[in-house]
Amino acid sequence: MSAGQTYRIIVICAGLMGAAGVTLAASAAHMPDAARMASASSMLLFHACAAIGAALLVERGMVRAGPGLVAAFSFILGTALFAGELSLR
Repeated sequence: MSAGQTYRIIVICAGLMGAAGVTLAASAAHMPDAARMASASSMLLFHACAAIGAALLVERGMVRAGPGLVAAFSFILGTALFAGELSLR
């Protein structure tokens, strides 16, 4: 897999995380007793930015590729698991 494809995957996943975060924020605002949705929304929105930031640091050569990409994908995977678990409750 080329570097460009890897960055594209990170950006697409971060975009999906952002969209899901906005959706969960809207549902938390309009549903009674939806505090968990608000927490999941915050996590998705903040970590989407963090994943893009990690990818940008790698692309600019400010951090090494291996640890930087592991961090970006860990933000994505960890947040998806955390927000998914909160949303399913």
